[in-house]
Amino acid sequence: MPKTTQNKKIQFQNMVTNLIDVDPSIVNQEEMLTSESPYREKYHIEPHSGILNDPNGFTYFNNEYHLFYQWTPLAFTKNPHIWHHGWYHMASRDLIHWRDLGPAIESDTNLDSHGTYSGSGLVVDNDLFLIYTGNTWNAKWQRVPYQVGAKMTSIGEITKLGKPFISGHPMGYTSHFRDPKIWQSNGDYYAIFGIQRENLTGAAIIYQSKDLQNWQLKGEIKTKYNHFGYMWECPDYFEIDNKGVLLISPQGLQAENDKYQNIYQTGYFVGTKLNLDTLAFDHDDFQELDSGFDFYASQTTLAPDGRRILSAWLGISELHYPTEAYHYAGALVFPRELTLHNGKLIQNPVREISELRHEEQNINLDITSAHMISHGVAQEIKLDVDMKNTGRVNIYLCANNTNKQYTCLTLDRIEQQIILDRTHSGMTLNVENGNIRKRHLGIEKSVQLDILIDRSSVEIFVNNGELVFTARIFPDEGQDNVFIEAVSGITKIVGKKWSL
Repeated sequence: MPKTTQNKKIQFQNMVTNLIDVDPSIVNQEEMLTSESPYREKYHIEPHSGILNDPNGFTYFNNEYHLFYQWTPLAFTKNPHIWHHGWYHMASRDLIHWRDLGPAIESDTNLDSHGTYSGSGLVVDNDLFLIYTGNTWNAKWQRVPYQVGAKMTSIGEITKLGKPFISGHPMGYTSHFRDPKIWQSNGDYYAIFGIQRENLTGAAIIYQSKDLQNWQLKGEIKTKYNHFGYMWECPDYFEIDNKGVLLISPQGLQAENDKYQNIYQTGYFVGTKLNLDTLAFDHDDFQELDSGFDFYASQTTLAPDGRRILSAWLGISELHYPTEAYHYAGALVFPRELTLHNGKLIQNPVREISELRHEEQNINLDITSAHMISHGVAQEIKLDVDMKNTGRVNIYLCANNTNKQYTCLTLDRIEQQIILDRTHSGMTLNVENGNIRKRHLGIEKSVQLDILIDRSSVEIFVNNGELVFTARIFPDEGQDNVFIEAVSGITKIVGKKWSL
């Protein structure tokens, strides 16, 4: 028996369609173990148990943001292993305080029997229309995708639509065909899908519909990148400042110097608006969206005030994290506002973060040797770091009292780069994915930093969001200090610190 077939048989041998059908004691046991983890985040979304990955259906509907995520709550059960998969539902009026609405879409029909894969949402009349990929395997263990839909009413009732919009995959492509992102333009509906060509290269294709029921293939988006990885996942097209932006998560890129260092990447093209008739897209070079270790499968939505808001998986598939010992893995990044500047997407924490801040402290220090500037498990630190009189500044995040264990952020004016190093951050993780990330940074007089620290993650926004580094870290108890030192010369730091 081929190894892939054998693995699928093992994975699906104890499938359950609805979590309610599982013995409650098993679910409770998993959730209890997860709750005992010392690495639980304080303000990031995490699962009660099992695996969280891609954000889905991110939409503003009925005066709230609705955010679903890929959900495998019994992923770490044993004796027996139980397989269950679906979308989990969260809602918020402010992107900060989230209501837990429980299971939303589960893999309980013949169109999604082996997985309710990623998709998106669009407000249509008085309902939230949801479109997603239903994953199935036939008797020969060959993948058969379906593109299917559901509707959610204003009171949260979700009904699946019984007929698939698209069955199988289009000619010239493989069955790796998934992750629809939907939008409306000039009265018609469009959905962009990630897909793999028969020559095993990645692409994005567009379908069009006038009624949300009948969908026709428009074709492939014409980009300059025809041999760029073997699969494009989680595509997202939107327009901002009269420009078109295409987000993708390409798989199979080879590392180039400091680029493409993660197992899988997420990034974007900026260009003229996509021509929806010809699908021509004149764009700039591909740029990675995040420079850190743990960022994938982004999805955006439009806020009522016109802001473009991004969510993403704070993790990457096929990597393993220390939380698995407590039968869970995965989180979502803190929501980010996107803007466009000089052909580059700028990311910053949503302004609603002010609702989380308390215990404000001002920082105004001249620093040479290592100096502790803040303390706390969950905090935000905004700094202006003066680099005129020093060649390098080290910032030790999540450090112990002796500053021997830490996650180090280095601002190097001599080499004109910024470096994030988690070699000494605590629990060793994903050595195959590396422990150091570097990016060129033009440093002249100063560097602005906005650093979000949670129990087991850091998100670092550099120069007002020009660069972002996202990383999972797993420090020991007591690693809750931040030190700064000027390696040569002196630095002045001015800013604020808040507990979150």
